[in-house]
Amino acid sequence: MRALTAQHEGRLFEADRLFHQIAVKRPLHPLLAHTASGFRLLKGDYAGAWALAERRLELPYYTHRPFAHMDAPMWDGSPMPDGRLLIFCDLGLGDTILLARFLPWVQARVGGLAMQVNTGTAAFWHHRLPDAEISGINDPPPACTARINMFCLPRLFGATAENMPPPGYIHSRADERAHWRARLSGDIKVGLSWQGNPDHVRDFERSIPFDRLRVILDDPVLRDAGVRFFSLQLHQGRTDAADAIAAGEIEDLTPGIMARDPLEASAALIDELDLVIAVDSALANLAGAMNRPFWLPTYKVPDWRWRNYPSLDFAAPLPSPWYGSARVFACCERQVWEPVVADMHKNLRDVATRPGAV
Repeated sequence: MRALTAQHEGRLFEADRLFHQIAVKRPLHPLLAHTASGFRLLKGDYAGAWALAERRLELPYYTHRPFAHMDAPMWDGSPMPDGRLLIFCDLGLGDTILLARFLPWVQARVGGLAMQVNTGTAAFWHHRLPDAEISGINDPPPACTARINMFCLPRLFGATAENMPPPGYIHSRADERAHWRARLSGDIKVGLSWQGNPDHVRDFERSIPFDRLRVILDDPVLRDAGVRFFSLQLHQGRTDAADAIAAGEIEDLTPGIMARDPLEASAALIDELDLVIAVDSALANLAGAMNRPFWLPTYKVPDWRWRNYPSLDFAAPLPSPWYGSARVFACCERQVWEPVVADMHKNLRDVATRPGAV
């Protein structure tokens, strides 16, 4: 699609014109509408984005699910003090984490809450929503008075850059932090995750080949300053670090994380580490939701949750209102990671010589 190509290459004025042409087409395919909504979000046009985003619910991914065929009506955001709302987490784990900021607003408006969450995360969400019924997205839907897809919550809330519920809405568990505190050493502890979901359509741009990071891991200046690196890579990409792990350049925490609740362990580690460096992934969203410092090496035009371009000037981005603790290191050219890694390397040396500079 020409519009997406222009967006990804930073030709934002051209992309805006092309997406406008797409949005006025009738009939507008729901996938095109959903794609156009992402560009509206990148522009910071939240009011214009939410209605287009709703069209995704017409795609087979949604219409074939039992949730779509329930008798309960879709919630319109009205107070429902005697009702029970079912929220279906309809996108990836990163989106669920991102949108959890709206749950206090929801809870204040409904009498009871049920959620169908991403596979393997029910225990994590139950700890934070002890009064809610939590199940997996592939489980039979529980009984409810009304239902809603989670990515519909920003529209019901009327979310804008000005009224966005701030980060800091997810907290780690004290007992989990204590477990990991005893495992970590070093004056400056840095967690690394270099590979995102390989099934993501833009994974080839989001994930960094591990060997690009060796210049940082091999640096004797950082090592002598007490900087220690820890792998937070849970699934794909782990084997890429085997040589660095064997050489003691990075400690692999993955077996310990996977032996516990991985999401709970990741949250605790984010709090115990001094810095997390993570590509665009659920881990980056978790660090942002916790309002903890993290660095995001990312592609030429970052996803809308990391930067906005209201002026459509690629050289003049604004920080995104979704997460305030991210420091974005974006490629100047697509998939050219060396300048990004060099910039992070320089800044890590600054951190090592200036305590509190993270």
